[in-house]
Amino acid sequence: MIFLTDNSRKKIKNVKLFIVDIDGTFSLSGKPLLGSEKFATAVKNANKHYVFLTNNSNKSIEEYIKEFEKHNIQISQNQIFTAGIETAEYILKKFGKKKIYVIGTKAIKDIFTKFGHKIVEDEEPDIVVVTFDKELTYEKLAKASIFVSKGKLFVLTNPDLNCPTKEGPIPDTGAIASVITKTTHRKPDIIFGKPDPLILEMIIEKFKVKKEETCVIGDRLYTDILLGIRAEVMTILVLTGEAKRKDVEKSNIKPDIIANDLGEISKYI
Repeated sequence: MIFLTDNSRKKIKNVKLFIVDIDGTFSLSGKPLLGSEKFATAVKNANKHYVFLTNNSNKSIEEYIKEFEKHNIQISQNQIFTAGIETAEYILKKFGKKKIYVIGTKAIKDIFTKFGHKIVEDEEPDIVVVTFDKELTYEKLAKASIFVSKGKLFVLTNPDLNCPTKEGPIPDTGAIASVITKTTHRKPDIIFGKPDPLILEMIIEKFKVKKEETCVIGDRLYTDILLGIRAEVMTILVLTGEAKRKDVEKSNIKPDIIANDLGEISKYI
């Protein structure tokens, strides 16, 4: 463990809620990473809480729960927050129920449907939403580009350029959206997910904790750590995913603590 800021060793003891990234931090391709189960047990034994906050909208909350159950990790629905849910809820509150063209899988489309939006394929939409899509086709990119070129609201669920897998990084929402931007010369109108602090503030309010009692843990500087900095909460970077120690040295985005994995944090909780 490397403590980069003053009193960070003391501050972690005061944390009551840990907001943890999933891919590259807690698990990879569905399998818990080294130290994850130790961390979960330590938080529980200390009578504290942890929740998951992910920019990955490719899976439903139910799928995440089943995935963790395979490894004897029990979590509830109110422990998982996704950028897809935030996006669907925000659009409903801000614009009402809308016709939406989605680049994404069935899981994310189901989320938008649950919030009362209409998913369209060939019909002209009000909004184009781009998210992580393992079923991406040229046809989807072409349709989205045509709609965006006509001035439809252009929305991303998250800015991530790649998604970590055990085989290596694969294109994520930001990379997919860049094709549309290059084609249409239009940047996204709204980008949700980390590092936008809105969803973190919603979680803090729900769990009734103070900012100084909250800590964000993740493997990416430009999403996880920047989120914590913008929300003015403690941050811990784990080296199990994208960012490495040399990246921290080169970046202006600095975490409070650097840990090799989640398990290393356990004895300080």
